[in-house]
Amino acid sequence: MKKFIYFLGLLFVMTLALPTTGVAQVNQLTKKEQRKLEKQKKQKLRQKRNLASREFYSKLIQSKQWVFQATGLYGPYGQYYSVSPTINFVAVHNNKIIVQFGFEGVIGWNGVGGVTAEGFLSDFKFNPGKNKNQAMTVSAHIQPKYGGGSPYFTMYINNDGSAQISVTLINGGVLQMNGQIYTPAQSSVYKGTTFP
Repeated sequence: MKKFIYFLGLLFVMTLALPTTGVAQVNQLTKKEQRKLEKQKKQKLRQKRNLASREFYSKLIQSKQWVFQATGLYGPYGQYYSVSPTINFVAVHNNKIIVQFGFEGVIGWNGVGGVTAEGFLSDFKFNPGKNKNQAMTVSAHIQPKYGGGSPYFTMYINNDGSAQISVTLINGGVLQMNGQIYTPAQSSVYKGTTFP
């Protein structure tokens, strides 16, 4: 009888131990499953950051308080020039706008090897894009401070604040730049002499 009770006790203990062991084995992930889970977590975090960044730049652009600093300038025949962002920029403050481009080491009308023009925005339009993967766009006419023709600009802004801008000049030429959007406090620009 003692052997029988001992045997039943052992059987009972084994019965309790088996499901726990089985559950522990089921809960353990393979390395492949762990990598997949980590990848999904990183992807969700990246999507969250992109969404937050997009919202920040959307609000910044609509506030009309921003500075676009160019790192690249395209010539009329598609030539690409790497340029200094401190002297190549478009700055918007409420309805005022400054467009400046220049080349270091060159003498220009504005003192920084190019042209600086000031004016006022009209027909300012912001388009948030159809979805979070589409670039946001801004377009507006520029009324020169001292009168004259009205250039037009269009800007495409990505979720990370990188942007491309095209300014259609009065003579029909197009000035294209790529760079980054900043708040006025974050930007570092040097304004040359204004050319009417």
